[in-house]
Amino acid sequence: MSAQHRNPDRDLLGDTLKAPVVSGHLVVLGLLGYLVEHQPPQYQPLTASAPDADPATESL
Repeated sequence: MSAQHRNPDRDLLGDTLKAPVVSGHLVVLGLLGYLVEHQPPQYQPLTASAPDADPATESL
């Protein structure tokens, strides 16, 4: 039984799959970049959430 190995010059499958793999990576990186740039703020400003009372009197 003889095994045929693909010659790099005749590797049509590798060339055919290279374009979708590269474009898929670019799409994923683009979507990640978009999501990072357009995140809604997940925090409240400290001035709006801080009480006006002295913290020492609250513990009593």
